[in-house]
Amino acid sequence: KNGGLAEGDEPEYYRLRRQRTQDWDPSSVLILKTTLPPAATEAWIRSQVASLDPTVPVDIKTLSERVGKLADRPRFEMLLIGFFAVTGLLLAVIGLYGVISFFVVQRTQEIGIRMAVGASRADILRLVLENALRLIVPGVFLGLVLAFALSRVLSSLLFNVAPHDPVTFTGATGLLILVALLATLIPGCSATRVNPTVALRCD
Repeated sequence: KNGGLAEGDEPEYYRLRRQRTQDWDPSSVLILKTTLPPAATEAWIRSQVASLDPTVPVDIKTLSERVGKLADRPRFEMLLIGFFAVTGLLLAVIGLYGVISFFVVQRTQEIGIRMAVGASRADILRLVLENALRLIVPGVFLGLVLAFALSRVLSSLLFNVAPHDPVTFTGATGLLILVALLATLIPGCSATRVNPTVALRCD
């Protein structure tokens, strides 16, 4: 017996229809293995059933269609979770971009002074990235702790993936850090183009 895609297989056996008496289920299922095209097989089955009893309803689906039907709900749940995950990632990127941009504006004079005394553009970019990492690293660490703690809650939605899969956690961490650094590069590059003369005049 198989309870679904998320459950393990259990022992199963079949009995002939004539062996069933009181426990016979009128909504019986017939599994047919054939090399014929599905359309031809369906037409043949319907004709055979109609020749015996035209009033018997027949619902014919391929095995792949049956399995796909079982996967509809898990697929929808994963799409929904993925949507919220992407939305959360975009909000985090926008928030990080805003914080770093504010940092660059607030420290325009300092950046101008650093460039005036010989700091290179690489030095300025490194300054911005260091300040961004002070936000990124604790945030990623906190997110990993929460994800690790809540992964058991989502274990029923996982298929062939362990709740604490190291590959998944490593890939997600790398992706988050990469996206966060890309969001930091835009205000970081703007900081490297600051004109020291103009920056020193800013109040």
